[in-house]
Amino acid sequence: MQLMNIKISGLMLGMLMATTQLFAQDNGQGQTKTDDFKPMLEHRILAGFNFGATAPVGLPNTIRKINGYWPEFSPSLGYELSYRATRKWGAAVAVKLDYKGMGTKDEVQYFPTIITTDDGGRFEGDFTGKNQTTVRNAYVSFPISAVFTPNDRWRFNLGGYVAWLFSSNFYGTVSDGYIRNGGSLGEKIIITEATFDFGTEVRSFDCGLQGGAAYRVGKRLSIDGNLNWGLRPIFPGDFKGMSFPMYNIYLTLGVAYKI
Repeated sequence: MQLMNIKISGLMLGMLMATTQLFAQDNGQGQTKTDDFKPMLEHRILAGFNFGATAPVGLPNTIRKINGYWPEFSPSLGYELSYRATRKWGAAVAVKLDYKGMGTKDEVQYFPTIITTDDGGRFEGDFTGKNQTTVRNAYVSFPISAVFTPNDRWRFNLGGYVAWLFSSNFYGTVSDGYIRNGGSLGEKIIITEATFDFGTEVRSFDCGLQGGAAYRVGKRLSIDGNLNWGLRPIFPGDFKGMSFPMYNIYLTLGVAYKI
């Protein structure tokens, strides 16, 4: 955890140093061209929906077939404060309430997991059969960005984010298969249907990269798109319910209103 915090601090510091350098360059070039621009603060209200997945990067060989995917209701609401130091360059920080969720159906083979049957039996081992998973997690996120505004219509941002979990749901069912209790060579137990619930195992802290663009459609209103790519697995490394790391990878589509 301490190493992760050092890495995040280094990333944020590097972004701020790079942004400061860009401000200096733009000021140095712009002073001879225009003198009428004054640095300003901008306030925006953000609203949209998150579309994406809490998923591994690359499909593990234990997942043999994806039979279905659907987005959960995942709104995103927030407030952003930005500072335009020059006509084109600035920096922004925001606070957002982010719901991130999805559902999927797949077929797995020798998939390490932990399941519970209706009669109270608990098994930890390699499951083969059908799986359905639902994810609904909610975070308070703090994005920080360098902002580039090339003209009156477009606005681009690139940076990182940190987020704290305040509500977690990660659950599902397995069916039509069997589990090798204790591992691939364990006792074969037929599973008609069983459940799993890993919500309490989800890490309380997330971080990653984010970037996107906004297109102004009115005096104060713009359409926003922003990709958030988590860099920290949502489960601890010693968690036995998943054999591969999973990350929050979501695209936020919505609007922003300048106040």
